[in-house]
Amino acid sequence: MMFQSTVLLENASNEDSAGVYKFTEKQPGAGYKGIVDTTTTVQYQFNEFVGEVKLQGTLELYPGDTDWFDIEETLIDADSTVITDSYTASFTGNIVWLRAAYSIQNGTITEIRYNL
Repeated sequence: MMFQSTVLLENASNEDSAGVYKFTEKQPGAGYKGIVDTTTTVQYQFNEFVGEVKLQGTLELYPGDTDWFDIEETLIDADSTVITDSYTASFTGNIVWLRAAYSIQNGTITEIRYNL
């Protein structure tokens, strides 16, 4: 299997999301690439971040707005704590598409990257 790294988001600040959920563009997951039983790892990098961020996935090839579900293992909930650090999370699944959902109250999400 070939290792692949994909950036979902770079340098998003509270000016970009103003406390409401925003979503990145969808990117192909393991299911899209026909890779089964693999672990996907996501890395978040923050600078004085307060808010919430998580990955969402879908099993649909052509997803609509209601076809997305939260990947619980990837949730970072920093509603009352300022984070300036990197975090990683992993999950297994044959998810066709991935995207990030984020709400920023303060600070910056420097990068969200996932690896297959």
